[in-house]
Amino acid sequence: MAESLKEQLGTGANFRVRVTIIGALASIFPLIVIAVLVPESGRQVLFWIYWVALSGCLLHLLWILIKNPTPSKRPPLLTRDLAMGWALLLPSLVTSFWPGIVGAPLFTVLVGATWVAEKIRNRSVTY
Repeated sequence: MAESLKEQLGTGANFRVRVTIIGALASIFPLIVIAVLVPESGRQVLFWIYWVALSGCLLHLLWILIKNPTPSKRPPLLTRDLAMGWALLLPSLVTSFWPGIVGAPLFTVLVGATWVAEKIRNRSVTY
């Protein structure tokens, strides 16, 4: 099973994007458990740490998009994987992290905009 999981996660940029998204989604469960167990003052610190981690996830996805700006030059399935950045909306909603609530859908729109821009650019070159 470990070999199968390793194959499914891919390599390179695809691996980094998939692990970033899965890690952010899976980390919400331990956060909820720990938040129930700690006092109110510790809960605030815990949420700030989590918000920094979510910000790091969004910035990491943005960095990968910047490094691979045109969809035709991206590794296979990277555009789809980057578009899954909207999934960071769920942990942002659960923790009331407004930059993530706004940023996750906007990131997906940005990925789509790169695809549309390339299609428009390619269409104008053929004429």
